[in-house]
Amino acid sequence: MKTILPLLMLAALPAAASPQDNIHFIRQHQQGTNVVWDMPVPTTGQAPSALALESGGSLFQLWSIAASPARDYLLDQKLVGAYMPKAEIKVVTLDPDGKIPRTRVDQPFRVEIQVSDLLTGTEFPLAASSVLLERHVASYSREQTVLDPVAVISSTPMSSGYLTANGQHVMAFQASGLTASDPTKACGEEHFVIHALPDGNIAQSQIASAMVQVWPVASGEIKGITTGDNIRFQLPQVELLLNDLYPRSDTYLLLFEGTQTTGTEGTIIKAFPMDRETSASHVLRVSELESKLTDDGTYTLVLVSETVFGREMLCDPVTFNIRRTIQVNAMQVVGASEQAPSEEFIYEEASGESLTSDESL
Repeated sequence: MKTILPLLMLAALPAAASPQDNIHFIRQHQQGTNVVWDMPVPTTGQAPSALALESGGSLFQLWSIAASPARDYLLDQKLVGAYMPKAEIKVVTLDPDGKIPRTRVDQPFRVEIQVSDLLTGTEFPLAASSVLLERHVASYSREQTVLDPVAVISSTPMSSGYLTANGQHVMAFQASGLTASDPTKACGEEHFVIHALPDGNIAQSQIASAMVQVWPVASGEIKGITTGDNIRFQLPQVELLLNDLYPRSDTYLLLFEGTQTTGTEGTIIKAFPMDRETSASHVLRVSELESKLTDDGTYTLVLVSETVFGREMLCDPVTFNIRRTIQVNAMQVVGASEQAPSEEFIYEEASGESLTSDESL
């Protein structure tokens, strides 16, 4: 960085000295490297410094040398420091697998910021002693999976604040700041941007940024069969509605005997691994269930999704009954004067409606 040096000499010269007859120059002394450079200058005006400013600063001395009598005059001096704060920023989520940082709208994440080269002291301008942090949020429209970062950070930030200390800063969030009519279905992006503040003719400039994709909470439905159904004949067509599955998740339809679904392992009826980097919805037909229901009894279906956040049910369990056995009860009578012992006959069939009948023959 070079600085613009105003030349103010006339008022500083002794009354006996004639500015027009003297030799004028600015001596730039680099404080970090001890390099010295003399730059001739006119009596009035301005010019850029001969050397770039270093992190240690530069001492500028304005000299005027008279020819007769030979004498030099130190008219003014200023120590000028070069400052350009530095920053690094990253978003850390519970999902380590994304090509870019990603999370779910209900999950916590944190933002880690490293700031350096800020100057400390009340005598320094705001641009030298602080940086500006902004948080921007933007939602995806239908079928959208990426946003233009320039458009996102050009909008009004959700929040902002100044960082005034070098070192690490950590911001923890319990959930995303995105909103929707159903909060569990909000999705989009959050962008975090750090700016160096404007200073004189230098405009505000972005020095670091990071973003995170936010996906909705998955949900689902088991169609074709409902809790309380008594199935006597062929099983109805079963479909799975899978909504907003999380990237790289595995979805299972599990079958349990009875109504107990915790503390026991269910039988996997249908598995759906989703090998993609964005959320998606699917409809699946289930044809594998019929072969698993060979005995009468009570069964429960559970639709679950496994993500980096754990295993979760996508909808309420569905409990139903299988009743396919046919039972016939009959009584036989031999004659009016002679009564034979009654007999009961039970006929069972693997399929068909259950029937009960008491008849006198």
